[in-house]
Amino acid sequence: MPPTLLITRPDPDGARFADAARAALGFDPRIVLSPLLRIERRGVPDPGDAATLLLTSQHALFAAPRGMPTYVVGPRLASLARDAGLSVRMTAPDATTLLQMLRDDPPQPPLLHLRGEHVAVNIANALSKAGLPTREAVVYSQHAQPLTPEARAYLSGENPVVIPLFSPRSGCILFENAPFTAPLVILALSDAVAATVPDAYAGHVLIAPRPDAKALLEELPAAWNVARRVEGNMSPQ
Repeated sequence: MPPTLLITRPDPDGARFADAARAALGFDPRIVLSPLLRIERRGVPDPGDAATLLLTSQHALFAAPRGMPTYVVGPRLASLARDAGLSVRMTAPDATTLLQMLRDDPPQPPLLHLRGEHVAVNIANALSKAGLPTREAVVYSQHAQPLTPEARAYLSGENPVVIPLFSPRSGCILFENAPFTAPLVILALSDAVAATVPDAYAGHVLIAPRPDAKALLEELPAAWNVARRVEGNMSPQ
């Protein structure tokens, strides 16, 4: 049986990524959608005296005040922010790079970071310690979700499963459901995401050349080829 592509992104991003994956592979693979996170919006905060806005996720965009210089992570978020009427001054490939860019060329303080309940990099704390006053507001929650029965069935099988992982939190949630019997090919967004893969499943881990969805899609054919080789090695001689 050919490999399965397991997509764990929250809705509706998962379905959007599935369509992009079909285009990247050039055919229609078997795709299983099993979101590991459910996004829940919280209230819109008062920006107070903030002079500069920081956005690291599109899920925080709904709470962004207009008319403030905005610094974002990723080209897609930059595009969405501009479409929403925000003044995007700088786009960084990831949160760590954004942090360094802000340190090197500080914008007008104080800064306001709109974020989710769970983040890989605490930007507000790091910038404040560096002398750039920054506060944060948690505007959405990311609730862990169980694997769907279909996803569990393929992960409990014998055929390879290709899994793009977009965040360390998603990686941790996925492997909380282990053990799995299926051979896994993990396509990680970054080194930090790859670090969540336990040693037992680390035999086939690919890391995107850049920490964004487009780079994951560019690497997807290579991950699929790895899965096909694994499948070939399992075939009876």
